[in-house]
Amino acid sequence: MVVLTMTNCPPKLRGDLSKWLLEINTGVYVGNVNARVRELIWKRVCENIKDGQATMVFPANNEQHMDFYVHNTSWQPVDLDGIKLMKHPRTSYDQNEPLKSGFSNAAKRQMGLRKSRQKAANMDNSFVIIDIETTGLSAETDGIIEIGAIRVVNGKIAEEYEQLICVDKKIPQNISALTGITQEQINENGKPIQEVLPSLIDFINDSEVVGYNVDFDREFLLAQCDKLGMDITKVKFTDVMVTIKNKLKGMRSYKLESVAKRLGIKTKQQHRALADCHLLYQVYCKLNENG
Repeated sequence: MVVLTMTNCPPKLRGDLSKWLLEINTGVYVGNVNARVRELIWKRVCENIKDGQATMVFPANNEQHMDFYVHNTSWQPVDLDGIKLMKHPRTSYDQNEPLKSGFSNAAKRQMGLRKSRQKAANMDNSFVIIDIETTGLSAETDGIIEIGAIRVVNGKIAEEYEQLICVDKKIPQNISALTGITQEQINENGKPIQEVLPSLIDFINDSEVVGYNVDFDREFLLAQCDKLGMDITKVKFTDVMVTIKNKLKGMRSYKLESVAKRLGIKTKQQHRALADCHLLYQVYCKLNENG
């Protein structure tokens, strides 16, 4: 369920939002919409609310099982060891001073749970690492041209999945230059997305999916599944980038290749889906090795 609250909201915007959400009180909307519609609603709010304030809360595949957006508010989201909290506009502390890990009992409990999970993961771990290549950055207008995945069982690679995918639009030249994927390769070896997604879902099965900046991959997969009437909303996605940003502070770039170099891992920067899965696997192992 999505919950949207607004203050100083223009009447026109209030009426517009009622097309998708139910207004249960002045400026308070609730409803069930898919991720694509939710993002469009939030974009519409930010573009039209003018000097008003807005907060949106929605389900997410993370430890809190929720995420939230804010616009023009004095309450600001902060990330504390992978847990998203709201920083209150109080004057009893220095608002420029960063929050410290473990500042509350709740944070300490979360940290303890994560450490327990990490220890268990090192002993008996099974998950799927996934990466995609696309024709662009928009899940709405661009398509997936390659999917790569590897299954990790007890710390070892047990199985691989790789497939080129046909798309309606021609592969942009800059994408071919970046990935090395040509229109000819797609024409010869690509399969329709409606054939690829069922096999990918079967490969994932009930495993947790691990990725790097995984929200990008997830939004593309959700958009394609939504178009084909498939459902992957129950799949749990975990973003390794969150852990890396907490462990490797102060890096200029958090691109996967930059992180691998920082950890002493050699890479040829192939920018292919399966190759990036293998690189992320090495990064993941190195992070666990370093505790």
